[in-house]
Amino acid sequence: MLTKEERTLYSDCCQYALKYISRYPKTEKELKIKLQQKGYNSEEINYTMEYLKWKKFADDRVFTESYIRSELVNKWKPIIVVRNKLFQKWVDKNLINEILKEYEEDISAGIFQKIQKEIESYKKKWVEWFDIIQKLMRKGYKLDDISAVIKSKEQD
Repeated sequence: MLTKEERTLYSDCCQYALKYISRYPKTEKELKIKLQQKGYNSEEINYTMEYLKWKKFADDRVFTESYIRSELVNKWKPIIVVRNKLFQKWVDKNLINEILKEYEEDISAGIFQKIQKEIESYKKKWVEWFDIIQKLMRKGYKLDDISAVIKSKEQD
């Protein structure tokens, strides 16, 4: 049983954590680091993290799914860019790969459309194919994906 003073301390830590993640979702590791920087002790942080996980406010799986849907499926960013960003946020590599497999079809369709848009944009500027391919690869798109789009355009 917690004393009144302990409940107040835990409550302060929890309130700060909720305020912090309400602005933009964070991974569990990012949240722990922020709470440590704010000066909360490990017991307060552990109690807060357990509570937030129980309430599903701090869940790396939910965060990763949401991030992948947003960046890959909706915004069609290159997989390598999104994967690296998730690594920077300390998301487990296996979790990233698992979720990427779940969304593989949606991601492929989105990337295909994005590459098509990019090619159309460059073609309007009279950029040569070689330069277009290089620009797309520098943005993080795979050569196989670019080639597939080009082949489909040639068949049209």
